[in-house]
Amino acid sequence: MSAESQFAPVPFEDQPILDFYNPEAAAFQAQLGQYVPRRIETLIEQAATNFGKEPFLTTALPNGASATLNFADVDKHSANLARYLREELQLQKGDVVAIQSPNCISNVLAMLAVLRAGLLLTNINPMYTAHETRRQLRDSQVKVLITSSLFPEMTEEAVQGTVVETVIALSLTDFFSPMKKTAMDFVLQHVKKMGRPLNIEHVSIAHALKYGAVHDTPMSLYALDRDANDDAIFQYSGGTTGISKGVRLTEAGIVTNVEQFASLSPHMIDASGQTMLLVLPVYHVFGMFSSVIALRNAAHLVLVPSPKPLSNLKAAFRKFRPSAFPGVSTLFAKLMDEKWFYETPPQLTLTISGAMGLNPEVRKEWTGLTGSSVIEGYGMTETTTLISVNPPDQRTRAGSVGMPLPGTAVSILREDGSFAAPGEIGEIVVAGPQVMAGYLGRPETTAAAFHVGWMKTGDVGYLDDEGFLFLVDRIKDMLLVGGFNVFPNEVDAVLAEHPGIEEAAVAGVPDGNMGDTMHAFVVRRDPDLTAADVMAHCASCLTAYKRPRKVHFVDELPKSAIGKVVRRELRARVITGDVDRPDSEIN
Repeated sequence: MSAESQFAPVPFEDQPILDFYNPEAAAFQAQLGQYVPRRIETLIEQAATNFGKEPFLTTALPNGASATLNFADVDKHSANLARYLREELQLQKGDVVAIQSPNCISNVLAMLAVLRAGLLLTNINPMYTAHETRRQLRDSQVKVLITSSLFPEMTEEAVQGTVVETVIALSLTDFFSPMKKTAMDFVLQHVKKMGRPLNIEHVSIAHALKYGAVHDTPMSLYALDRDANDDAIFQYSGGTTGISKGVRLTEAGIVTNVEQFASLSPHMIDASGQTMLLVLPVYHVFGMFSSVIALRNAAHLVLVPSPKPLSNLKAAFRKFRPSAFPGVSTLFAKLMDEKWFYETPPQLTLTISGAMGLNPEVRKEWTGLTGSSVIEGYGMTETTTLISVNPPDQRTRAGSVGMPLPGTAVSILREDGSFAAPGEIGEIVVAGPQVMAGYLGRPETTAAAFHVGWMKTGDVGYLDDEGFLFLVDRIKDMLLVGGFNVFPNEVDAVLAEHPGIEEAAVAGVPDGNMGDTMHAFVVRRDPDLTAADVMAHCASCLTAYKRPRKVHFVDELPKSAIGKVVRRELRARVITGDVDRPDSEIN
């Protein structure tokens, strides 16, 4: 498929939202039929040529220590890692490389290297258990795993029974001076007990860079192996229902989504000399999107490995004085509860809010404290990141998730498959160049996700008379726990694996700014089964945010006529207090 046909504008000329586009967004919309997105390779080359000595990537540790690479450094090192993957490991077109790491220089460097090498990338949540990691390694047929040295035990278990051929170990302290690296590695390993040497065959990032540098293959040759509109990233998401699935994203899709976003507020996005503090995980589509924004704008990207506890951010805010800060509502709220943050707040130019709705009170307090303009977006992994945004100007509509991006058509679908009128509530459907190609290895699921060319979001909302989008409810079953999507079917399946459980289901109850609190409803097979037993089982198979916070033992689960668990009834039991004794719960 050619770039011209792929990016033909969606026929939505009659949508009133066009009247609210600024000149830059209108121009982007008008030329989208001939638009050919820049490649990641081009973005790197341009940044290195024009801003070579300017800082690009920084790892900022909680103790104030940091290491920085400039744009020229990142160009050189990512090219050498790409050459190592292609020349030394002999990876070919279509091979998949996984990255599993907290935020750090090597994480972003590896992401750029995989894309420059013309290979396929899949990001794995570093909080995953071995069980969860192995599932994704198998599902995407990963040949090379680039992983953090912080969790060797998990890695050693996860790669068993997979087709992984090579493990490359990275570190938070990569690119620190030798003396600082030695000292901090000792502290991490022996004082904080955050890792030991891997006991499986592996190489270090330093080794890969050294042997990649032996070769001089031009990056342009690797780029030829994958068209911009071919699959580039298998980004895992639950989709609209069920266990996590590989969302097939393209390089063109992510670059275009960034350009769509930038066109609606160019005076904010394109400001020169920005420093972006990134605490959102790079493995998540929002964090990856933010990284590409920084590359496009030649911004300094300061990476914090973990925002927990929030005091981890103190040194980075004070040392680097960021002007841009992507985040979520819960993060903003919690930061303002921190004494150190409230007493000496950063003076930001731009805040990008996504992943969950921004609480109006949080927004008001945040803007008053930081002086920042706020761009609020709505999207999902299946649309690369964004569908709509509220620009930080007079076009913002209270209660709305904003205007569809240029080239993005949004409609509302009735239950009978017809399209709704303005103000009428139904399922939000979307079409545009950022929409996924489908789900990896799941043609039936892919087909079910589309309706006559429109992708079904699973979210409920409406469009007003001016074309602004309003979100009424999320996906029926999906939970939002601390900014993370949790799909109940995955948790149900893990609970069902316990020999003492006959059947089980989870449901979420709204919990203010935190999103949902997950409750597990369990029918015992073993009468001696305790809530602690259930929680211990979940802890062995699920990352922390996916684990239920309360366990209720019940005689049976409410079900529909076709035998499907009715989660709304479970939710109602909690809200009304019609649940079991407190001693069968665990907090």
